[in-house]
Amino acid sequence: MDINLTPILEKKMGTPRPRTRGRYNASELYAITHGFRSGKLTPEQWLHAPKKTVKEMLTMWGGIGIHNQIQDLLNPKYCENKVEFVYRDIILVAKADYLPPENPDEVWELKTSKKLMTEMKPWQRLQTKLYCTMFEKPVGVIYQPVQDDNGIYLKDIGRVGRDDGWFQEQLGLLYSFHLEVEKLWVNLKT
Repeated sequence: MDINLTPILEKKMGTPRPRTRGRYNASELYAITHGFRSGKLTPEQWLHAPKKTVKEMLTMWGGIGIHNQIQDLLNPKYCENKVEFVYRDIILVAKADYLPPENPDEVWELKTSKKLMTEMKPWQRLQTKLYCTMFEKPVGVIYQPVQDDNGIYLKDIGRVGRDDGWFQEQLGLLYSFHLEVEKLWVNLKT
């Protein structure tokens, strides 16, 4: 007899965490700044995120597994470091995959995919560039964990440099979005 584990996965990963007023994740900033301006992501959609599809949950779960495996091979003290950046009355939260002690000028971001990547995607570039300023590192590197018959390695997908002026522009875009979200919060409370 087959055993369906999907309900357990849905309970674990299907329902988005409730939003916290004034708190935003750096990993979502591309969708916020680019989606909001293009009409693809509204403040309502951000505040009331839909349940994930089974395909989305499986993709996330697989990525988490690969991240955990890679972090087992790295120094755990430097994995999943979190920083919070305060801007006006909001907080931007970032969690770096790795801050390599052997390369103290770098912040590493691990990106998983079933396909071998040849270059970073625009949202990966934005997130890693944010991390440069947030973690005070001159260089951000995106790696894709790759396993083959010869072993396992981190494929260098691309590098970005720290740009504090650009970072401030991104915070301004986020704050515009935040002001729209605030209108929703006020209506939720009344």
